Amino acid sequence: MNTGENVKVWARIVPAVSLDDACAPPMDELRRLAYRLMSIDQHAAEAVHSIVGSLTAPLQVLVAGRSGVGRSAVTALLESDVFASHRVGGAPVIPTETRAFDVPGAIDPDLSSHCVVVVVVDALRDADRRAVGRTSDHCLAVLNKADHIGDGWEDALTRAAEISGELSAVTVPLVALTGQGREAFFGELSPLLEMWWWRRVDGIRSILERVAAGAEAAEVAGARDEIEQYLRTDSGLIFAATGALVRPELRGFVASAPPAPTTVEEARRCAQWWGGPTQREHRAWADAISLVHRAYVRRWVLLGGERERSEMSA
Repeated sequence: MNTGENVKVWARIVPAVSLDDACAPPMDELRRLAYRLMSIDQHAAEAVHSIVGSLTAPLQVLVAGRSGVGRSAVTALLESDVFASHRVGGAPVIPTETRAFDVPGAIDPDLSSHCVVVVVVDALRDADRRAVGRTSDHCLAVLNKADHIGDGWEDALTRAAEISGELSAVTVPLVALTGQGREAFFGELSPLLEMWWWRRVDGIRSILERVAAGAEAAEVAGARDEIEQYLRTDSGLIFAATGALVRPELRGFVASAPPAPTTVEEARRCAQWWGGPTQREHRAWADAISLVHRAYVRRWVLLGGERERSEMSA
């Protein structure tokens, strides 16, 4: 469930204060890779261009809920000038109102493939609980019509906290028609969108490895060498590892891991924490854990560590 633990997970490896700062250099490297490949292997170049396109493609936000809870008003708020210009890693955000769920005789909308805002009101129902349960960790609950709760905004905040505990999902109070509570709403939605964007990044490395293998099979060695060189760069490795950090199966590791390193010693501690023992204890996720480990070794080197140290490798 989305309990707020995914906030800026990417900042644990990438030394940047914003997602734009974190993603701009590696995306530029991908564009340069595509440019270099154009004169070597057109198919490989197109594949890399497609990767960049997938990262900047619109991020859809589904606004879901039962009939009468205010889905249209919440969607309109997300389409307003205040939020409409919001981009995540260069990708525009497109809010889309779904049909109502829990309608007799109708099939509930599919909420599995996008970020979801589930709109609820004070009188929570089992259908709300089921919807949030199905959306796992990519959902934000909005307690709409919060001005009808109690005697003031403090009562609305209290009720939102109660619903958050009941749903095991972040819940914010909102009056969509007037925009009251929109700052907190946008503030909670932004990191959820960032997490979803990094999931796109998570698939890049395997795609590039397949493209490199295809180039090798076609005996286009130069293309294979260019791709493999990119995957070995600091930018390529750290970018891929950051994408791996948002995998649901690694959530527990991320929560208990050392914080983002700012010194050589802190980076060494992170690399050792994600190193051999952790990989051996959790073999099912060893590839992802190994990738994160190697990224921390690179951070260690970039901060001044000695690349030749035998106990550290990347």
